[in-house]
Amino acid sequence: MRIRVTAVAAAVFGCLALTGCTGAADRETTDNAEPATTQGDGDSTGHITERAITPWPFTVASGNLACADQAVTFVTAEGTYGLNARARQRHPGPDPIWAGDPDNPGKNISLGAVVNRCLELCK
Repeated sequence: MRIRVTAVAAAVFGCLALTGCTGAADRETTDNAEPATTQGDGDSTGHITERAITPWPFTVASGNLACADQAVTFVTAEGTYGLNARARQRHPGPDPIWAGDPDNPGKNISLGAVVNRCLELCK
C-alpha cells in the first residue's frame, strides 16, 4: 500500500510540475474529497475517492482530478486519463480503469458525476 501511495504522489507531482499547477489558494473540503488547488490561470486539481461519488466509475479507489482550460483528467498511479473530449486530445481515455455497470452488462458506469465535479474546479 505504501508503494502505491508513493507512486500516486509521484504521478501527481509529475503532472503538476508539467502543468505548472504548484500553488495553493484558500480551499474548502466537501464530500470526502480533499481541498482543490486553484491557480490564477484557471488550472485546478483535487483529490477524490470512491466515497465521494456513487456509483464510483473506476476500478481504482482514488485519484486526482485536474482541470485545465476545461480539459478534465483523472490522475492515478496507473496514468493520466482524459475524461472528456478536450482532455482526450492529449491523454488516453479511462478504459483501463473504467468500471463496468453491473446494472447494464456491456456498458460502463457514467463518468458524468466525476466530470461535473472536476469542472467545478475550473470555475
